[in-house]
Amino acid sequence: MNAYKGTRVFEGYALGKLAVYAKPPEVKKEEGKGSEHEFKRFVKAREETVAALDTSFMETLSKLGQEEAQLFATHKLMAEDLDFEDLVREGVEAGSSAEYAVKQAGEQLSSMFSSMDDAYMKERANDVKEVAMRIISALRKDTESFSLSEPSIIICDDLPSSELMKLDKKMILGIIFVKGGSNSHVAILTRMLEIPALCDIDNLEVKKGLNGTFAILDAAKGDLILSPGMKTVTQYSKKKKEYEDNKARLQEFRGKKTLTKDGRETKIYSNIASSFEVENAIRNDAEGIGLFRSEFIYLESKDYPTEEEQFVHYKRVVEAMKGKQVIIRTLDIGADKKIDYFDLPDEENPALGFRSIRICKERPEIFAAQLCALYRASVYGNLAVMVPMIISGSEVKFVHEMAKLAQENLSVRGIPFNKDMKIGIMVETPAAAIMSDLLAKDVDFFSIGTNDLSQYTLAIDRVNPRISSCFNPHHKAICRLIKLSTENAHKAGIPIGICGELARDEELLPFFLKIGVDELSVSPAYVLSLREQISKIDTREVDVEKYI
Repeated sequence: MNAYKGTRVFEGYALGKLAVYAKPPEVKKEEGKGSEHEFKRFVKAREETVAALDTSFMETLSKLGQEEAQLFATHKLMAEDLDFEDLVREGVEAGSSAEYAVKQAGEQLSSMFSSMDDAYMKERANDVKEVAMRIISALRKDTESFSLSEPSIIICDDLPSSELMKLDKKMILGIIFVKGGSNSHVAILTRMLEIPALCDIDNLEVKKGLNGTFAILDAAKGDLILSPGMKTVTQYSKKKKEYEDNKARLQEFRGKKTLTKDGRETKIYSNIASSFEVENAIRNDAEGIGLFRSEFIYLESKDYPTEEEQFVHYKRVVEAMKGKQVIIRTLDIGADKKIDYFDLPDEENPALGFRSIRICKERPEIFAAQLCALYRASVYGNLAVMVPMIISGSEVKFVHEMAKLAQENLSVRGIPFNKDMKIGIMVETPAAAIMSDLLAKDVDFFSIGTNDLSQYTLAIDRVNPRISSCFNPHHKAICRLIKLSTENAHKAGIPIGICGELARDEELLPFFLKIGVDELSVSPAYVLSLREQISKIDTREVDVEKYI
């Protein structure tokens, strides 16, 4: 028996034989038959790839919906990218074969993405490689396709999204992305399809010899076990059945109000990273969207996204939620989310530097375009906007001034908008929490970002492994700031939610409910289980003093 650790892509258990998805053969450096001949071969192969991506788009559209299908539209843009084409042309003009030129072009662009600080953008490196390999496959005229002859756990370095969508989902027990990441397109699709999966497995190499090996995938703890003994198989068979029984039982909470044992009501919203994920929130019965991270629109773009481009994304989510509240966070760029075209300065401490609202104040034209797009989308449903990293009343005043200018802009252009669109702020700094009594007078709602609030309160970088043992999200100082912010919100007559990772923390959940937090926003997969947890809590028995 061999055990390995990985990172969860989607929760669940899988027991069965491994099916190895092998990497295509290595592309070797070869001389071409003339630059024009090789470039024409590339153009033809790219046309075939684009046609195949269009087919994948339509198939995914029919099975999963517009948002998930958009992933293939992104790959199509990469295939048709002029920078990519120029790099291929340089390669063939230097004497390389089309195959090798495409490989080199893909690696150069992939390296560019990999060098970025943001984890999401790093994953775009894999997408570029996937597109390049698809074109190379067309150049080679590969005809073999990966398939499953029996229900199996797929193991691969990384699986092309198109290959996943071709497979019969009933035959997929689980997926192991040995070198893949949790933010790749195929990982997003895996979550949408709710397939148990792990990624980033330590000390494991994908070899053909693994084909047919019996394995256990535990995506709850991030464990992968190869060739387990009968006792271990029996234990995990029981865990898998309990998990599936529990998942089925949770369906009884679908469509119900979120109530505590003593009748207190709260709401459970979902956090989404892009418009692609809204269907997942709907499938899991979220009562709204508590955090739509709009910065991913910027992260996926090669230049500042236009008002129109942003509007399409916002409108899609708002319409899909059919009247349920959608809270969109304005751009939270900076810190660990750097984008080349923003040309942000290098900083010794970026988490405390030029980010979010600070960028908007210095570059108001970027903020203006986003606000215009948001106001335009506001007429299609129940849209609210929240601004991150607020620390002062002057920043709130700036936001309202910019909102007024956006309204005037749209009025002049004759474009409809909801002038009463709610504008709130994130409480994610001690400064905002301490002066929440003053800030609450000028905004429509609060949303507590517990991730940043925790690290700023404790002065501990939560992603620094050297001091991770010092990081205590249950620290009384954090709880006191959350309680203070909640009290001041309610005194001002505005609602308050929590959209950070602590929103589903079992230890703090009774405290949040007792102090009257109005809304908790979590990943879509946790909506029903959180609703069940809340139904078992009697807030009359909760002692707030022990938390503060």
